[in-house]
Amino acid sequence: MTNEQILKKAMEKAEKNGFDGDGYELGLPLNIIFRHDFAKAFWGEEKVVYMQIVGGDSRHRWKAYEYYLMRMVLEKEPLKYLEKFL
Repeated sequence: MTNEQILKKAMEKAEKNGFDGDGYELGLPLNIIFRHDFAKAFWGEEKVVYMQIVGGDSRHRWKAYEYYLMRMVLEKEPLKYLEKFL
């Protein structure tokens, strides 16, 4: 899929789950996909992801959207990362 197609499908998924995408220009996808309200609608809040740091006592807990948004920030091509969840 092209980046435009990915963004369109991701917006449709998020809007179906309550994201209000009105007023966002499709030409600026990074302004949309890194918003917390978009991420909440796209990935949801229900699932909790745990991560234990190897060799340490630290244990982190995130709601699904927090975890996946954090992972997406590290991606070279964030729209391709979103595509995996469509």
